[in-house]
Amino acid sequence: MRRVSTATIFATAGFIAIVLFGKVVFHVMQSTVVVPNGLYLRALVVGLLDALLAIGLVLVYRSNRIINFAQGELGAVAATLAAELYERFRVPYVFSVTAGLLAAVGISLFIEFAVIRRFGRAPRLILTVATIGVAQILSALEFVPLALNKNANRYNFRVGFNSPLSFHFRFGHVRFSGDHLVVLIIAPAVLVGLTLFFRYSRYGVAARGSAENEERARLLGVPVKRVSLIVWGLAGLLSGLTAILQAPILGFQFGALAGQGLLLRALAAAVIGRMESLTVTALAAVLLTMAEQTIFWSFGKSGPAEGFLVVVIIVALIAQRKSLGRVDPASSSWSAVQEIRPVPNELRRLPEVRWAFGGAAALLLAVLFALPFLLSAPKTSLASVIFIYAMVGVSLVMLTGWGGNVSLGQWAMAGVGALIGLRLASQPVPLDFFVILAICGLAGAAVSLAIGLPALRIRGLFLGVTTLGFAVAAYDWAFQWKSMSTTAAVQRPLLFGIWDTSSERVFYFVCLGALAFALYAGRNVRRSRLGRVLIATRDNEVQAQALGVRLTRSKLTTFALSGFMAALAGGLYAYHQQALRYDRFPPITSLLMFSMVVIGGMGSMTGAILGALYVRGIQYFLSAQLQLFATGFGLLILLLVFPGGLGQIFFSLRDRYLRRVATRRGVLVPSLVADRLADESIDTEAIFEATARASAEELATTTGGAP
Repeated sequence: MRRVSTATIFATAGFIAIVLFGKVVFHVMQSTVVVPNGLYLRALVVGLLDALLAIGLVLVYRSNRIINFAQGELGAVAATLAAELYERFRVPYVFSVTAGLLAAVGISLFIEFAVIRRFGRAPRLILTVATIGVAQILSALEFVPLALNKNANRYNFRVGFNSPLSFHFRFGHVRFSGDHLVVLIIAPAVLVGLTLFFRYSRYGVAARGSAENEERARLLGVPVKRVSLIVWGLAGLLSGLTAILQAPILGFQFGALAGQGLLLRALAAAVIGRMESLTVTALAAVLLTMAEQTIFWSFGKSGPAEGFLVVVIIVALIAQRKSLGRVDPASSSWSAVQEIRPVPNELRRLPEVRWAFGGAAALLLAVLFALPFLLSAPKTSLASVIFIYAMVGVSLVMLTGWGGNVSLGQWAMAGVGALIGLRLASQPVPLDFFVILAICGLAGAAVSLAIGLPALRIRGLFLGVTTLGFAVAAYDWAFQWKSMSTTAAVQRPLLFGIWDTSSERVFYFVCLGALAFALYAGRNVRRSRLGRVLIATRDNEVQAQALGVRLTRSKLTTFALSGFMAALAGGLYAYHQQALRYDRFPPITSLLMFSMVVIGGMGSMTGAILGALYVRGIQYFLSAQLQLFATGFGLLILLLVFPGGLGQIFFSLRDRYLRRVATRRGVLVPSLVADRLADESIDTEAIFEATARASAEELATTTGGAP
C-alpha cells in the first residue's frame, strides 16, 4: 500500500484548522460575527482559480528553474483582449474568450522562443529578471485598448464581462451565479487533464524527465526545447483561463495591471508544493484562499490576509529549505554580476590618465552644479527624485550585487522611512532635519533586519519571494495604519539657519549631498573587510564559511546597512514630496527598482546612478504606458547585449582608453590584457616587446651600461 504523503496530511489538517478557526475562534472573539458556510464555497471557487495560476508558475519553474513574474500579466493581456472584443465590438462571448485564450498561448510561446531560449545558458537570476522585463512590456500592452478607444473612461470602470450563464442562487447567505458554477466545472477538469497529461502522455513524461535532469534527458533523446515550448504554452493557457474566469466573479478593469497580491497567493501555494507537486500546489491554493476569506470576513480588510500569506511563505520555505536548496539555482546566479576593476596602479599616475579622469570628474561636477540654474523648477524636482532613486539603487547594490540576497521589496523599505519621516516632520514642533533622517534610517535598518532573518536559511530567488511578500503586505496593510499615516504637510527646514530648502533649487543640492554620502558610505563598505566578505559569501557561501567567515553576522549587517540607506532615501523623499500617501509605494515599483539596478549594472554604484537616470529620466519624455514598454524592452536588450548593464558600457569605454594608453606607453597591464588576448585590435606582442625594451633600458641606466 502506498504511504500517505506528508503533504496530504498537512492539507487535511489545514482544512480542519481553517474551518475550526472560522467557526470557533472568531465566534468567541466576536460573538456577532459568524463565518457563513457559503464563504467556504466561494473560497473554493476563487482558490481553484488561484490554483490554475500557481500551477502555471510550477510548470515554468520545473522547466526552466525560474520564477516567472510575467505569469499574471499573460492572463491580464488575454482578459483585456477578450473584454475589449466583448464590450466594444460586441463579439459573442465564446469567440471573445477563445480569442483571449489563443492570444495568451501565442504570447507565451513567443516569449519562450524569443526570450527564454536567448537566455538558455544565462544565469537563472538574469533569466528571472528577464521575466520582469516581459511583465512590464505586457503591462504596457494592456493599455493599448485605452489608447485606441475614445470611450475608454466608459469602459475602464466596468465590473467584469459576464458569461451567458446569468442565473443566480444563494448558499449560506452568499450570492452565487452561473459564473461560479463554470469555475467549479472547468477548473477541476483542467486540473485532472493536466495530471493525466503529465502522467501518461509522451510529452508529459518528457517534461517530467526534463524537470528532474535536463542534461540526462537531452542525452536520452528528449526534445528539451520542444518540451519547454509546450510547457510555456500550457502556462499561458492557465494564466489566460484564470484571468478570464475570474473577471465575472471578482471584477475586471480595462488596462488594470495584474495585482501583485494575486501573484503572491500563487507563489505561496507553489512554495508549499515545493515548486514541483501539482496536486499539493492546488490543495494549498484552495486552503490558503479559504484562510484569506475567513480573515477578511473577520477583520473587514485584506491587509491581515496579506500578512498571513507572508508568514506562510516564510514558514514553508524554512521548512523545505533542504529540498528547495537542491534545486535552487542561486549558487550559479551571481556570475552575471561583473565586478568593476579600479584603474590599474601601473597607469594611475600617468599624466594622460590623471588629466583625463580628473577632467571628466570636474566636468561632471560642473554640470551637476549648473543644472538647477538651467532647468525649470519641475525639471529640477525630477533631478532630485533621480538622486533619491539612485540612493535606493545603492542600497540594492550592497544587498543584492555584493551580498547576493535578492530583494524585490526595496521601495517598500524606502516607504518605511518616508512614512515615519513624514509623521515626525509634521509634528507641531518637529525634530531636527538630520535627526529625523537618522531615525528613518534606523527604523529601516530594524525592519530590514527582521526581513533578513529568513535569509539565514533561505537564499536566492526564494528570498526574493519573501521580500515581495513584505512589499505587498506593507502596501495593503502596514502602511495604512494610523500610526504610519498623516494628512499633514511637511515644511522643508532651514538648514544651519542659513539655507532655506523650500525652493527646488536648494533642495536639489540637499539631495545631491545625500547621494554623495551614500556613494561615500558604499565605497567604504566595498573596500572594507565587510565588502570582501560579502563578495566571498556571494560567490561561494560554503567555501567562505570554511574559511571562518561568520555568515550570520555578515548577512544581517548587510541587511541593516541596506535598509538604513533605503529608509534614509525614503525620509528624504518625504521632505521632497511634502505630502505622502501609502499608495506612493506600490509593490510594482519595488520590481521596477530591481530592474533599474540590473539596467544600470548590479555590480557597481555607478550602475545604480545610470539605472536611476534611465528609469526616472524616461518619465519626462514618455507617457505612463510607454514608460513600462521602454523599461521592459530596454531591460531585455541590455540583458541580451550587455549583461552588466549600462555600467558595463561605461567601464568598457574606460578600459578601451586605458588599453590605448598602455599600448602607447609600452606598459604591460595583465588585468587589461588577460580578457582581450583574442581581440585582433590589440597587438599583444608589441606590448610585450615594448615592455621588455623599457625594462632593458632601465636596467642599462641603473648599471651604467654594464651587462
